[in-house]
Amino acid sequence: MPYAHWIKPAAIASATLLAFAGLAGCQGNSNQTTAAAKTPLGLQAPTTAPADSAPKVTSGKVIATVNGHPLYEENLKVVQSALPAPMPEQQLVERMIELRLLAGAARQEGLDKEIRTQAQLENAVDNQLANDYLANYLGKMKVTDAALQPEYDKFVKGYPKTTEYKAAHILVKTQEEANAIIKQLDSGTPFAQLAEEKSQDPGSAKQGGDLGWFAPAQMVPEFSAAVEKLKKGEITQQPVKSQFGWHVIKLEDSREAQPPTFAQLKTQLENQYRRTAVENLIKTLRAKATVDIVALPTAPKAESPAVATPPVGSATPAAEATPVPATEPTTKP
Repeated sequence: MPYAHWIKPAAIASATLLAFAGLAGCQGNSNQTTAAAKTPLGLQAPTTAPADSAPKVTSGKVIATVNGHPLYEENLKVVQSALPAPMPEQQLVERMIELRLLAGAARQEGLDKEIRTQAQLENAVDNQLANDYLANYLGKMKVTDAALQPEYDKFVKGYPKTTEYKAAHILVKTQEEANAIIKQLDSGTPFAQLAEEKSQDPGSAKQGGDLGWFAPAQMVPEFSAAVEKLKKGEITQQPVKSQFGWHVIKLEDSREAQPPTFAQLKTQLENQYRRTAVENLIKTLRAKATVDIVALPTAPKAESPAVATPPVGSATPAAEATPVPATEPTTKP
């Protein structure tokens, strides 16, 4: 979906911090960090202030100062919440200080004036704002069962008419064993008894060979074809060969497949409802906006570093959302 990557937090600061953490290595005591100290890369700590145009926190609890510029608690909270694993606060403070020093060094060399860097920062800000806006929008949304019911009704109406089967089987290694079992069944030995005694299928043997309800597609083709030819209560008179061995099959019952219940699909219905709401929101914003696509960008060459390396902090688009499924398991006996 075109908005999917907005819902995934951009966390540009944390992504940069993680990349930098590997360069920083072990840190000394934080009390030794001064304005004159060098970073682990040997850079002299700059005195350049952050660019006035860059977004920055201006209030709250000050954790540290870097060349006179405050590092706020909120900066650390944002990064900590985006890390894959918690980092000790002291270590995190050190990393944030080093990050500020490197960023200051970049400004001192004028890297913040490069158009590529400015585009990355602008995109990161837009991405975070869009993320926050959608999180706020979805957070206020109240999704009721009544709102989901029409979509569920549509799903049920389109649910395919198929047959499910309830069967039991006895699985053995050879055709001779299977033929012997069929003779014992014909002489009156209970199916469940023979399944428990002789079946090589550990999953069903203890249940008297019972496989429960299944759709034909859940079983290997040979097994399904044999089941579909049986009538209720019948047992295959010829062993059925599959990749697993030789089967003797008994059809217990059959029925028309039923769609999943509303409760079973509720989470997926809610997700679909929210996706539709976001799509409609974007359509509304687009309708109100003045958008003029002057020219499409020229496709970069395959060897361009810009293709191989995504901007630091850019969010990877989330996988396309799966629509409400016509549930169909894929396990095999």
